[in-house]
Amino acid sequence: MENKNLIIKVIGFIQKNPKENLSLQSIAENAGFSLTYFDAIFRQHTGYTPVEYARVYKLTRCALALRRTEKSILDIALDFGYASPESFARAFKNFYGMPPSEYRQKYANTVVTWHDMSGKIANSHFCREYPELKPVDMETALDFCFTHNPLKYAEDIVGMTVAESQVLTLGDPENLEHFVYVSDYDSAEPFIDLVCEAETDAVEYLRLFENQTHLRFNIRKPVSVKWDAFDRRAEEMGLVCKRGYDMIYPGDSVAVPVVAGLSARVLTPEDMPAVKTFQQAGGCTDAHLRAIQFYFERKGNMDMKPVGVFSENGLICLAMPTLDAVRQLRKYDIGAIFALDQNDDAVDLLWKYVIDMCLREQAIIGNSNAKEDADTPASYRVCERIGLVKVAVNCCYSK
Repeated sequence: MENKNLIIKVIGFIQKNPKENLSLQSIAENAGFSLTYFDAIFRQHTGYTPVEYARVYKLTRCALALRRTEKSILDIALDFGYASPESFARAFKNFYGMPPSEYRQKYANTVVTWHDMSGKIANSHFCREYPELKPVDMETALDFCFTHNPLKYAEDIVGMTVAESQVLTLGDPENLEHFVYVSDYDSAEPFIDLVCEAETDAVEYLRLFENQTHLRFNIRKPVSVKWDAFDRRAEEMGLVCKRGYDMIYPGDSVAVPVVAGLSARVLTPEDMPAVKTFQQAGGCTDAHLRAIQFYFERKGNMDMKPVGVFSENGLICLAMPTLDAVRQLRKYDIGAIFALDQNDDAVDLLWKYVIDMCLREQAIIGNSNAKEDADTPASYRVCERIGLVKVAVNCCYSK
């Protein structure tokens, strides 16, 4: 049996037994593979060990019970195999960031909907234009991403929450299998992101949107599977596709090189003159300069950690890794990397220094849209050389 089919089988087994406290041995025996080999390939495909996945899936089912039933917290804890309500509360708070009682109070009997008073005019119009699309609870959409493939859907997990998106589906909102999340952030036209595992389902969304005059949307496709029917339909609709790769560093450690004449370190406010000189030499834009300035002045993204590589001539490479945190997902996006020239030694030093820094914070490291044909420090060619691997093909379609 191919690894992909094996993983599908195991996930099905875990999802059919959410109330069991499954061990690695019991899961592996069901799959018919050795413990060591099975643990490794499962993590490679999902981002979790089998036991971690079983724990996360169990917690998402508990969350659904809190949102959609009147069962007591004690009954839910016992139903799902927790030894006590206290152990359930600890596990739940660790994953959802709040105790079960607070979660129930916040989400019980509430469907997250978008409304005109929010000021999101384009989104509101979009929802009225497509009554076939049913609203989806944001927590349910996040559950889908976390229990399917948090590595593949890392950008969707972040995107849904940061852009305050409206989540909608052509399917069943209670048993979510596919959805779009729509945002009109900083735009007069809504931007659509499609989250879907099956090509046949994805094509149905294309059919729904075929009369959109300014259609633009993203979808993250499987790396190893071609969606020929989807691409044919998109071409018939006059859509142009720009492709990139969502890439993740999968290792547990990285060897930071020692390069003669070069040093890497986290920037401080005292480095702003060097950053300004770097910008004036064409290293980055005014917007990036301002972002770093705001960071030092505590006006901007406090989870940014600007890093530079210095030579005797000053700052020659700059990185702006930014942390996004949703539930247990902690992901540093390090796609904003700049260099004054194509010095591979300096670029490699910068990348590996940043990766090492982020790994020490137990965060995922990724580049959300590496371009294959680009010639930049964050291109696909450089990412592959550094050791990042593709987790999805990021396709951006537009008319």
